[in-house]
Amino acid sequence: MNTPDPQGTAAPTTHAAKPARLFFLRRFVNWLEYWWHEAWSDERHAIQIIVALACLLVSAAIGYAYANEIFVSGWQLWVWLMCCVIIVTLLIPSRRPKITADRTLLLLIAAALAGLLLRAVFLETIPGGLHTDEAGTAGFTMEHVYSRTDHTLNPFIVSSGSHPTLYHYTIKLFMTVFGYTIAGVRSSSVLAGTLAILATFAVVAVFQNRRVALIAAILTATYHYHIHWSRLALNNIWDTLWIPLALAAFAWGWENRWSGGAVIAGVALGLGEYFYQGGRIGVILMVFVVLGLWWKERDGHRVMIHVGKMTLIALCIAAPLLVYAVRNPGPFLERFHTVYGWQPEVIQEITGSPTDYFGFAWYQLWRSFGAYTAVPDITGFYGPEVPLTFGLAAPLLIIGFFWAIYKKQYLPSLWLFIVTMLGGFMLSGAPSSSHYVASMPAIVWLVAISLEWLIEHRHSRFAIALLVIIVATDLIFYFGIYVPGHPRDLIHAFPVIPPPTS
Repeated sequence: MNTPDPQGTAAPTTHAAKPARLFFLRRFVNWLEYWWHEAWSDERHAIQIIVALACLLVSAAIGYAYANEIFVSGWQLWVWLMCCVIIVTLLIPSRRPKITADRTLLLLIAAALAGLLLRAVFLETIPGGLHTDEAGTAGFTMEHVYSRTDHTLNPFIVSSGSHPTLYHYTIKLFMTVFGYTIAGVRSSSVLAGTLAILATFAVVAVFQNRRVALIAAILTATYHYHIHWSRLALNNIWDTLWIPLALAAFAWGWENRWSGGAVIAGVALGLGEYFYQGGRIGVILMVFVVLGLWWKERDGHRVMIHVGKMTLIALCIAAPLLVYAVRNPGPFLERFHTVYGWQPEVIQEITGSPTDYFGFAWYQLWRSFGAYTAVPDITGFYGPEVPLTFGLAAPLLIIGFFWAIYKKQYLPSLWLFIVTMLGGFMLSGAPSSSHYVASMPAIVWLVAISLEWLIEHRHSRFAIALLVIIVATDLIFYFGIYVPGHPRDLIHAFPVIPPPTS
């Protein structure tokens, strides 16, 4: 009798002459037997699985029951939150790996505090008044989120542009704390942008080393593009928190044999579904990371535990929105259909012929990839009239991209490539800075890789000089040139919403 093999290497009982598909079927059955045995091997595992599945079921049921309701009575949000807290508390292990404080961590804290200062001061006037979408977000939130005692906006559906409505609850919370003003509505993005500095450090430190991570954190704190989106009341900047946090937590937990990292990764992946659509590339990158980590050690038991916990938590958190997407695919995918570029009318406008696919492909490639070093953002969300990187950062980004591939550090290059293809090449109106926000951790990582090469080859002073010049260039440009130039679409006052009539 064959026993389950966690590595899937048990000798098959079939003869060599039998079809190969029977061999793979047997391996798959062995895996299922092993996973089932491990899952129900003792009472503690059993209760964890039962409670986790119960929380997932309740979360999904809420999404299903109210998928077609625009307004709800409000208890749905709190029950969902309770389920999320229970499943996280249940699955996170009691053991905590030790994190030692050193000079690098102190420098990281200094960089984060500097980043907070650069994002938090003068929010009422820098970068200017509200963008139309910011004003709409503030007005919509004040009008529909807990504005009445009998109902509130359903937090598990999407609003215009396919944006999940739960984000408006974040805006409501921060306006309640910091005031119903421009500064108040933008304060949540300040927090997200500041935490993103720490998350970027974490992902680079786990996959490379702390020195490169510190350089990347400093670049993030002072990056003109990141500062700008951290000062807008829009959900895009949250992508730069959830994606690196998920990747870093899972990989760090894997390396330290601590499944709590997978729990944190599941929280980040689940919550990331409720913010900007670009954050969903985190799922693609996570698959790449999991496969890479497993391939090195082929530890099937650890994969089962870590991936299982991450998946259960991510599904529990995202379940109401995922159920809504299944029941209402039209509204959920509306934004994609609106901005999808490969449509006859778009191709006609660009090339003069609705069937000139090669001409349009070149146009899209040039503008999508050129956004990093040559082609400026064309939208009024930013419109800085410079590319995403300029000055010394631009060549260092290109060098870092190819050097990372050469050194088989594929993650940052793949990250940049996926964002560029999905946020630029596939969409109309490239380049739009709103579609590239998720690439920012990869951008600073690749620039940091170039500077690290100089440090490794005993050119530390030159590397530090380049870093100082890049930081100064970005800060002088943003606060000294861009903001005084009065950004064209940031002109609206904070909306005034009349009280509801009885």
